[in-house]
Amino acid sequence: MDDRIELKLNRIEELKEQGKFKNYIEYMQFPHYKNLEAFAKIELKFPMTILIGKNGSGKSSTLHAFYGAPKGYNCGEYWFSTNVDPILENSTRERNRYFYAYREKATDAIKEVRVSRIKRSQTDAKKEDLDYWETTRVATKDGMLPVDNPRSRNSPVDKKVIYVDFRGELSAFDKYFYFGKPRAGRKKQDYIRNRSKYLEKIFNGEFPMYGGHSREPLNEEVIILKEKYIKKINYILGKEYKEIKIASHRVYETWGTSVLLKTGRDSSYSEANAGSGESSVINLVHKIMDATPFSLILLDEPEVSLHPSAQIRLKEFLVDEIINKKHQVIISTHSPCLIDKMPQTALKLFETNLEGKFSITENITFQEAFYNIEDIARDKKTIICEDIAVKIMIEKVLKAINKSQYFNVEFVHGGAETILTRYLPIYAMSSELRKNVFILLDGDKDKNVKYDIEKFTFQQTNSIEFLIECFVAATGQKIKGYIDGKDGTGRQDQKIELYKQCIKYHYNNVHYLPDGCIPEVILIRSCKNDTYSDIITDYATVNNSNAKEIIKKIAEKEYGEDDEGYYNTIKMIAHRVSKDSTGNYIENIKTMLDSIFNTKY
Repeated sequence: MDDRIELKLNRIEELKEQGKFKNYIEYMQFPHYKNLEAFAKIELKFPMTILIGKNGSGKSSTLHAFYGAPKGYNCGEYWFSTNVDPILENSTRERNRYFYAYREKATDAIKEVRVSRIKRSQTDAKKEDLDYWETTRVATKDGMLPVDNPRSRNSPVDKKVIYVDFRGELSAFDKYFYFGKPRAGRKKQDYIRNRSKYLEKIFNGEFPMYGGHSREPLNEEVIILKEKYIKKINYILGKEYKEIKIASHRVYETWGTSVLLKTGRDSSYSEANAGSGESSVINLVHKIMDATPFSLILLDEPEVSLHPSAQIRLKEFLVDEIINKKHQVIISTHSPCLIDKMPQTALKLFETNLEGKFSITENITFQEAFYNIEDIARDKKTIICEDIAVKIMIEKVLKAINKSQYFNVEFVHGGAETILTRYLPIYAMSSELRKNVFILLDGDKDKNVKYDIEKFTFQQTNSIEFLIECFVAATGQKIKGYIDGKDGTGRQDQKIELYKQCIKYHYNNVHYLPDGCIPEVILIRSCKNDTYSDIITDYATVNNSNAKEIIKKIAEKEYGEDDEGYYNTIKMIAHRVSKDSTGNYIENIKTMLDSIFNTKY
């Protein structure tokens, strides 16, 4: 798929150079807008732009600005003033404003449009609007191009906008079940059961009504997706839907969307039994494939609830739609899968500067993007571990062998199971991450089994049962959340590729502490004989069952009742043994770190 994506991205660049995009937004600049750095600017040189940065760095605010740019749209729909969160603008403060440039055709001159937040007072013809934004005249002080008539203004760009915030894409069922309040003495399940008869009628093409409401239908007309839409959805999700219906209704009191998915002759289920990622992708594909050519598509964290394989295929779908309909797409994301393989001109990094404002850096590499998303250094090997004690010990050993500058050691909550079932598939499926990201687990998780997939027979590499058996034997885990299809079913070829990459990653990138030991055992056994002998000699042997207890006793001796005593003791012992060990454990760890350091792909 990597080669296919790269070819399609190259095709988009060719189409851009050939002038195939109409009403194309070339750049946007922010003289004063929310918490963005003054005069921050985004160049949109590639038709698919990716906004990258940690939460709260201004990405969503920027999407709102793009939403309010075309004719008939207003970013005040998403950013508005309240008593709790006022937007303070008066004679002593600058108005929030931004401007953008577009070309109706590639051969046309640039048109710049300035958009400013202006409170509209009550008039005979119009109501007061506290969140009114309008196009204003050219202002060279903001960095706009000079024009012959300084009082002139250009018309906004004429583009349809599709804006989807995947964090808020809740189905009608989810809205009520997770956020609704049940009526006194009734369970939510009873309420949903009672209302399900109306939802059934809606999906059957009726317009039902029930008592207590005005005599108006509970729904809009049901949409039955075209076969070509379903084909795209099946590809992204790894499903085999036969029919998909979408209904907008107020069966659960507030308006929301439900889907009915038919998977066989007599088999179907609604969004109540579908994953939230399924519903989001279905609605997104429907909106985008219905969009007119040259639309502006804004997606806020589309990776939510999607496994890596689906994220990759969602990106391919978006790329295809850009090629087919010449859309302009802007995405805010934390997903390595979405930024992988993208040209540098497409990647925009959002960071917080020393003044607390959000800066925008253009033309960054994939490594720079991922470093700033997940704190993984662009020029370092990263070791993911399951235990703070391991992190401390490895960092001390790296310092002792003068290799700290080449490594980044990260502790992940959730233990080995979480790392193996959630993180490993992401690293394995990314061509960039598997070059530099390694996993180090406690020795008690080591099954002493590794499989070199290069030595498998053709039949073995194409047997999903055999591949699953190998991965379980090597890790003790099955990959559940990252397999296409409901309840682990779906396209065989996708599952085979996922397990092959995960087995290969386990063989090359997953390491274990020596001799089946947890870190506390290694530290205690590596101490000189006379160190803490008064405590250690109380135990016939040091093992995984009692090592933490021994560390606690040493911590009490050294630090008393200090809450930080346990990990301070780990640091102290790790520092000592990394420099002056009496056993082979630390030497084995040094050898392992050298091996990781020298790993090449």
